[in-house]
Amino acid sequence: MGYYAIGIGGTGAKCLESLIHLAAAGMIPDKQEDLYVLFVDPDEANGSLARAVATLNHYKTFSTNPRLAQPQLLQTEIISAKSPVWTPFNKDNPNPSLEDFVRYNDLKAKKDPAAELFEVLYSEKERETKLDKGFRGHPSIGASVMAQTVKLGADDPWLTFRTLVAKDTDAKVFLAGSIFGGTGASGFPTIAELVKDELKNKKVQIGGALILPYFTFTDTGDKKLKAKAEHFLMNTQAALKYYHLWNKKLIYDAIYLFGDGFQIEVDNALGGENQENAPHFIELYAALAAIDFFGKNFGSNQVSQYFRIDRDSKQLQWTDLPDNNNGSEIRSKIEHLARFAFAYLSIYQPMLNNNIRGNGSSYRAPWYIDFFERNGISLNDDTITRLEEVQSYCEDFLLWLANIQNSAGDQQVGLVKYDAYAQKSDRNRLAFKDSFDLRKFGNLISSNTAESLRSVNRLWKNMCLAKGKSDGTGDIGRFLSALYRNCGRI
Repeated sequence: MGYYAIGIGGTGAKCLESLIHLAAAGMIPDKQEDLYVLFVDPDEANGSLARAVATLNHYKTFSTNPRLAQPQLLQTEIISAKSPVWTPFNKDNPNPSLEDFVRYNDLKAKKDPAAELFEVLYSEKERETKLDKGFRGHPSIGASVMAQTVKLGADDPWLTFRTLVAKDTDAKVFLAGSIFGGTGASGFPTIAELVKDELKNKKVQIGGALILPYFTFTDTGDKKLKAKAEHFLMNTQAALKYYHLWNKKLIYDAIYLFGDGFQIEVDNALGGENQENAPHFIELYAALAAIDFFGKNFGSNQVSQYFRIDRDSKQLQWTDLPDNNNGSEIRSKIEHLARFAFAYLSIYQPMLNNNIRGNGSSYRAPWYIDFFERNGISLNDDTITRLEEVQSYCEDFLLWLANIQNSAGDQQVGLVKYDAYAQKSDRNRLAFKDSFDLRKFGNLISSNTAESLRSVNRLWKNMCLAKGKSDGTGDIGRFLSALYRNCGRI
């Protein structure tokens, strides 16, 4: 059995970003199973998509390098095609209009009745607007394009997807996208139906997370074809009615619905790199839905199942997050990884950097002598590169976690105390502080623990007592394994 996750549009990409971080924390049900990741977006320059792909690459680089190998961190193997993003437009015409795509001018020249039907179904603006920045909140455009272009066996990343599923005896495919935009709303039913039809001779279970409106933005007043926040609820109501009737064909075995009444304000970006919305706790819920789907057996009774999650209080708490133990499992795993990333970035990598530059005194760090000098690890260019790869993923994780807390304000979310390492900058964005507050190391996850250096000192002592012994198989992996294990003992 293998796991497959498909993120459709910018929101879908952000859901997969959260899923990657949960995989790093050890939340995937069967860590022996691989997770195949695929992104679908006509707007390849989308900022949210670019961040998710960068997180995927940092995860893969960290988890697959033999020198960093160890038995606990990032143990789920995440697979993707060389280029994990699929766009419906070909390289010869990467920026078509809908008219270009359906060859409207040719149809009109031939006096084909299809040209007149096309004019009836789509407005002039819908027909003529270039689609390089996505489907502009118009799923009717996206559905037409998707239905004609998704070919599971033609090119990557669909070719890799089909090749892997063909070898799989019990594949579980999970799709995530928004219901109120253009790409997600059009791709969620279309891609699922194509997957179901193409793989009808295989045992495949399909699940999905439909994201209802959870953000808004101010209209700039221009006349361009684009998504409008005031239409989100109306679009959602119409789409839900359609999906309910459409899924009587039992395309989806399980559908999870998520939304939030407290809608945050985001920048009004038409698309491209400027459309980079910060991670939100709704996407964390969607990632948890994928994990729930991967861990259960659906489809045996030929009835689709629907799930809705409510929270008990105005402020989101760990107990509101669904797992097998009232939120304590995800809290424990996230806290463990957060402490590792915090300690690595604020204490251990800086000291390694000092030694690299010749400014450090190794006698001040017995763990360095035990794990590096006595194991014959020189701080050469390759070692520096490997340490930077760990740094890249740790930075991704901590900023993602901080943004989950910041996504609806401290009055709405009570999960993480990110002020230990991050602060708000312009436009309510989060950035790392110049120096981390080590007193808050033992208090990263919301609690009433008093702030002190006691936890940091205990970790340092335990690392020095480790004597270079650990269960990592890579030379640097032994150090990482010891640090991660001891961060779990604080």
